Amino acid sequence: MLPSSTKISVSKLKSVLKSITFVTLSIVFIQNTLAQQNTDYLSDPEHQFWHDNATLSELTLSFSQQAWTDLQTSTQSSRVEVSANMTFVNYATAYELVNIGVKLSGNTSFVLPVNEQGEIVQANYTLDFDEFVDNQELKGITSLKLKRFNGDPSFIREPLSNKIMQSFGIFTAHSSSYVKVFLQVEEQSTQYVGVYRLNESVNRQEYIDKRFAIDNDSGYLWQGNYKAYGPALFSRINSEWEGVADADDASFEYKGKGVKFNEAKAQLVRLATNLSTLEGVAFKDYVNQHINVPLFLKFLAAEAVLGHWDGFWGNANNYMFYVDEQEVIHFIPFDTDNTLGTSAIVRDSGEQSTVQFGVSNNTPMLITKVLAIDDFLGEFLRNTQALVSEQYLMTEADSVAFILQVHELIKNDLQNVTAQHEIIEDKPASWGNQSEYRVFELNSGKNWYTTKQAAVIRNLGLPNANAGTDITNPEGTTIKLDATGSSDPDGTIVSYEWSNGLTGATPELSLSALGTQTITLTVTDNFGFIDRSTVSITTTPDLPSPPQTELRQANSGGAFGWMSLTALIICMFLRINKQDWRNI
Repeated sequence: MLPSSTKISVSKLKSVLKSITFVTLSIVFIQNTLAQQNTDYLSDPEHQFWHDNATLSELTLSFSQQAWTDLQTSTQSSRVEVSANMTFVNYATAYELVNIGVKLSGNTSFVLPVNEQGEIVQANYTLDFDEFVDNQELKGITSLKLKRFNGDPSFIREPLSNKIMQSFGIFTAHSSSYVKVFLQVEEQSTQYVGVYRLNESVNRQEYIDKRFAIDNDSGYLWQGNYKAYGPALFSRINSEWEGVADADDASFEYKGKGVKFNEAKAQLVRLATNLSTLEGVAFKDYVNQHINVPLFLKFLAAEAVLGHWDGFWGNANNYMFYVDEQEVIHFIPFDTDNTLGTSAIVRDSGEQSTVQFGVSNNTPMLITKVLAIDDFLGEFLRNTQALVSEQYLMTEADSVAFILQVHELIKNDLQNVTAQHEIIEDKPASWGNQSEYRVFELNSGKNWYTTKQAAVIRNLGLPNANAGTDITNPEGTTIKLDATGSSDPDGTIVSYEWSNGLTGATPELSLSALGTQTITLTVTDNFGFIDRSTVSITTTPDLPSPPQTELRQANSGGAFGWMSLTALIICMFLRINKQDWRNI
C-alpha cells in the first residue's frame, strides 16, 4: 500500500500515463527518422563481379540424372529443389560451387526445361548456394536468379529498367546483367541454352546488408504477389486473412524463411490497418513516420513512367518491401520485364495517364490516399518529369546508347540448342496489346520515349507565366509590372519572382537608367513547377519644355503677342501683293 503522501487519484494517474504515452510516441517519432540507404555496394568489386554489363560471363549447371529427372516433376504451384554443381567463368577465371540448390521459378512464365517432345527449352532457375551446404557463398552472394528473355525480343527491358531506377536513386532495385547458360546432365555433353539475365536475388540477407546500415538490417522482408489469394493490396490485410503467409502462393509472402514470422505478420497487420483507416493529418503523419516517402514516390513514378503495369500500381503484383528495425517501409521494384511498351491490362502503357496509371478497380488504396496529398502529389509529378528529361534516366539518347552496347555484347552468342530467343527484334511481347512501340529502331513504329514524355507532360499541369506587354516610358516615371495574365491549369500560382529582385504579381518599378532592359518573370505553382516569361522595359529621355521666361517674352511681344504679330505679317503680305497686282 502506498503511503498517504504518495497516493494519487485515478484521474491524475490517467493524466500522468497519457503524458508518458505522448512522450513515448514523441520519442518513437524522433527515432523513426528515415533510414539512409547505402549506395557504396554499386562500386564494390564483389557486386561488380556478378553485375558487370561490360562482359558476358558463362554459367554451367551440372546435374545427376536423378536430380534432372526430379526437377521435371515440378509444377507451377509446387517447385522441387534439387542439387547441382555450378561453374562460373568470369574474365577467363573459373569458380566452382558444389551441391547448390536449383529450382525452377516464374509465375506465368513457369515452364519445365524439357518439353513434351523431350527437347530442352529455356526455363527460369533460382540458384541457392547454401541450400545444402551451410554458409556456401561466392563473392558475397548466396542466391541468384536466371531468367530467360520471355516476351522480350529486345533483350533489354528488365536490365534497362533496373539501370534507370538505380540511376534515379531507387537503390533497392535489384541488379541485372547478362550471362551465357550451359546445362550438363550426368555424363552427357554440355549444351548451350542461350543468353539469360543474371539477376540479384532480393530475398536474401546480403541484399538487405548491402543497402542498409549494419544496425538496421534485422527487419522483415515481404513480397507482394498476385497469386492464389488475389492481388497484394494493403487494404486487404487483416489478422485472419490467409493471404499473409510464409508460402509461395501467398499474396504477401514472408521472405524470412519462417524465422519470426508471427512477429512480422503482427507488425504488418498493424501497419496496414493504420494505413487503411487513418485519414487527413493523422494519415499524413503516419505515412511520414512509417514509409520511406521519397523512395515510395520515386518507386511510383518509375512504375508509371516505365510502364510497369504488372507491378504494385497496375496489378498489385511483383513488388517487395522491407520493414526496417524502426518500422519504416521501403518499397522495392521487382520483375520489371513488362515495361517500355509491353502492355496489358492497361490499354496503352505509353499513353496511360501517369497520375492514374493503374486499373481503376485495382488501384491500391495506399496510392489513392498518398497522391491525394498535394505535397506528395507534387513530388511524384516532379519525379515523373525528371525521369523523362534528366540525363541517364529514361531519355532517348541514354537508353539507346545502353541498348546498342548490350546488343554488341550478346549478338554473337544468341544461337543455342533450344532455338529460342536467337534474334534481336525491336518490338514488345507478342501477347501484349500494343505492337508498334520501338525502343532502339526509332525510324519506324511508335517512339516509346517521345510518346511517354508527352503523356508525362500532359499530366504535369505546368503553370503559364505571362510577364505582360512591353513598356516604353520616360525616365523618372513609376510603372507597374503586370503578371496577372499568368495561370495554372490544375492549381494556383504561389510565387512571382522578377529577375530584378521584385516579387509579386504587380510590383512597382521606378525607371532611372536610359535604354532597354529585359526582365524575366518566374512563376511557381503549388506543385513546385516553374515557368518563365520576359518583358522589355524601354526608358526614354524626359525632354525639357521651353524655358518659361522666353515663352513670356514671346507672348508679350511689345504691343503684339505671337498671334497678333503673325496676323500683321499676313496683312502686310496681302497689301503688298494687292498693290503689285494693280500695277500690272
